[in-house]
Amino acid sequence: MQKVFSQRFLQNIWRILPNADPDSDLWVVELRDTTLKKVSFSVIDTAQMTQLWHHSPDEADWWSSLTAFSQNSIFLHNYRYPDIPEPTDLLAFSATDGHFRWALPGHLMVRQLDSRHIEVATKSGEQFIHKECDVETAATASLKENYGPQMEKVILQEPVRYRKDSVYFQKLASFIREITNGHEAVTIDYLEKRPYIMFSYYIYDRDKSVQYLLIVTDQRQLVLHEQLSEEREGMGRSTMMLKASTLVYLKNNNEFSSLTLS
Repeated sequence: MQKVFSQRFLQNIWRILPNADPDSDLWVVELRDTTLKKVSFSVIDTAQMTQLWHHSPDEADWWSSLTAFSQNSIFLHNYRYPDIPEPTDLLAFSATDGHFRWALPGHLMVRQLDSRHIEVATKSGEQFIHKECDVETAATASLKENYGPQMEKVILQEPVRYRKDSVYFQKLASFIREITNGHEAVTIDYLEKRPYIMFSYYIYDRDKSVQYLLIVTDQRQLVLHEQLSEEREGMGRSTMMLKASTLVYLKNNNEFSSLTLS
């Protein structure tokens, strides 16, 4: 195990996305201050183990939501009408420094097309009209039918969640109990990248759920056993993510953590 890194924020972490480039080590974090009703964003380089920037853009509001991270841009959807749960506008920001690049009112992001273009859609009546959009200039044009070879996609592994009604739960829970000397898991998130086996699991302690991260090898060697949160009132979602050999996980709702598995 190498390159253990942690970045703590004053705000709660809402969402984490990796750069869509398979060779990139950058991750964008969406943060929310529930008291001030402010949203902010940060980009972290897990290879360099550093935060590149943290910024609350004037162009984004409480209803803005992180939707994609590709090329050198971070894309947000804005919700112009908070009572209607449908995104209305697309915003782009520089991944280098977080500065605002452009906005496309009435457009949504669909997918990345190539190193310079994304596919966007705008609603016309009950139908959607799809276009290509230049990431540098925000200029749109008709979508070509054959756009060339498919962009290589980032392979992001997320865990499988096992509850007590799962046929595999008891076997996994028994393994955790043995390795940890007695922890009785009530929910288990499971992920593997041989020779490593990763568990994000919850136990109950005085009517509160406590979350742990457990990493072992397939030879039962203990790599890491760490408490991630305590006195939680519920079970978090997407408790860990694996891109290539970098495992990213969340601690105490406000701490971005990563480790590189050798």
